[in-house]
Amino acid sequence: MPETLYDKEYVYEPLLAYDKIFKEEHHKNTTAFFDDLVKKSKINTEENKLTNKELVALDKKRNAVLKKINNQSALKGFLIFLLIAFVVVIGVSIYMWVDSGYHYIQPILIGVSVILFVLFLLLIIKKIKPKLVILKGEKAVLDKKYKETLELAWAQMAPLNNLFTYGQNTAIFRKTLPLIDLDKMFDSKRLDYMVAKFGLNSTPDLDRSALYVQSGDINGNPFYIARDLVHQLGTKTYTGSIVIHWTTVSTDSKGRARTVHHSQTLTATVVKPCPYYHESPYIVYANEAAPDLIFSREDSNAEHMEEKEIDKFVKKQSKKLRKKQEKGLKTGSNYTVMGNTEFEVLFGGANRNNEVQFRLLFTALAQKQLLQLMKDKKIGFGDNFDFRKHQMINVVFPEHLQSFDLNVSPSYFKDYNIDEIEKKFIDYNNSYFKAIYFGFAPILSIPLYQHQKPHEYIYKDKYNSYVSFYEHEQVANMMNETQFKHPLSKTRNILKTSTVKSGNHCDTVKVTAYGYDAIPRTDYISKMGGDGRMHMVPVNWVEYISVSQDTNVDINVLVEDKKPESYNEKIRAIFEKFQDRQVTTDDMVKVGPFIAYIASKTKDVI
Repeated sequence: MPETLYDKEYVYEPLLAYDKIFKEEHHKNTTAFFDDLVKKSKINTEENKLTNKELVALDKKRNAVLKKINNQSALKGFLIFLLIAFVVVIGVSIYMWVDSGYHYIQPILIGVSVILFVLFLLLIIKKIKPKLVILKGEKAVLDKKYKETLELAWAQMAPLNNLFTYGQNTAIFRKTLPLIDLDKMFDSKRLDYMVAKFGLNSTPDLDRSALYVQSGDINGNPFYIARDLVHQLGTKTYTGSIVIHWTTVSTDSKGRARTVHHSQTLTATVVKPCPYYHESPYIVYANEAAPDLIFSREDSNAEHMEEKEIDKFVKKQSKKLRKKQEKGLKTGSNYTVMGNTEFEVLFGGANRNNEVQFRLLFTALAQKQLLQLMKDKKIGFGDNFDFRKHQMINVVFPEHLQSFDLNVSPSYFKDYNIDEIEKKFIDYNNSYFKAIYFGFAPILSIPLYQHQKPHEYIYKDKYNSYVSFYEHEQVANMMNETQFKHPLSKTRNILKTSTVKSGNHCDTVKVTAYGYDAIPRTDYISKMGGDGRMHMVPVNWVEYISVSQDTNVDINVLVEDKKPESYNEKIRAIFEKFQDRQVTTDDMVKVGPFIAYIASKTKDVI
């Protein structure tokens, strides 16, 4: 493993590190994890492959028989059509014969039609019908055999299918890249740390509900990945129309009066409030680096541009930025264009509030790595991310997470075919790693965000719940929404939670479902018609009335074996040992040279 790209504590050049190291490494780890599951399940893979070969053969036979049945049925249908046609011909011929008297054509038609009718009827009764009975019998036998074989295949795979659980994807991820340490659950301590230490806003937002959340840390710096259901109250335009008719009398050139009929469509619109819902995936990363810096940027779509197009775009936009800088000098703004204009234009962040800290964060190396990431067309996803920094809280909005299910159900991997199970498991986990990795790639591209390790934090002795409200919302959203929604609610619901009580590894939470009743309404709008009169145009619309309902839910929290200490836990333990004068050299080695230096200074004071 090239040390220049990854050394267990830091990732250098994230784009190349994925291509040269992590892509293949994760594939190996995923394959090994799957092989371990197979071994643990004690299934007979070769036996299952033979069973599936038999299923394929049976299915081929069923399709062949079904094709014959369809052909015979089509022939039978065609012959029945001809029988009906012969009956019509015979009837018409008899009618014409009786009505018009003797004619040699009618008897011939009647005779031929009767003969063909009898022949085709015998063909259906004697040939096609018995053949269909035999074929349907064969298909029934094959169907039964196929069903029994399919049940056998499912039974063969049941021990393996039962081993798929939530959290396996994160376990494999941790093995490949332990630097991004994914938690088993987003507990209250982690949330408290982000709120109290880094200033995360934890005020409940009634317009958002967590569909998915995964917390963790990078060298002690906490983060969480989330997908929220977001509610917005907007407007909707409704249209109605009526057609009016009237007549006028006019005189032509000869002085004759004539009546003219007119018609006109009158249209009216009304604009009414309407709720809208969408899902928003994002990553929140807390870090003490550049603690006063605030800025935002939107993706440049550089991955869709050729180098010449980028040069042209940069040249055009840099002129605008120079003018912004000149204008800022007159207004007292400290905005200064960076020397690397390509980075300045493609990354953006021109609304930054602190030039010194912006440059401290985005060093020449950071600029180089972010440009590699944004202009990439083959390895990752290119510049598909928005970025917001507000002091110590960073939020990344990776577009590729919009279409990827980070919380796929274990049932997704279940199948009766070992080859299909393996393919789905490996493909999904490889895609999961890529999705998460490139979600963090903008953060990993900034060296200071890996090297800056947080100072100690003293956790509270007690929290009002085991896990954070993000976990509570995720659990609620994974359940059936109808269990929570108000009986009158006809829209999606935003589920918000609050802790009622907590104890014995169980959080009792109140789930409040916010939705809307939808009531049909009609407005009548006055419109002037071409007939010179006012007409009332009906416009149908829907009134959305907010409704909510509370439901209490018990969420059991599985307490796992203690995982390896996080960076902050190591720091806290060391400082506690300092207070008792029990610190050792090994303790200082655990947390690296920076904290060892602090520890030594603290020891001198003590």
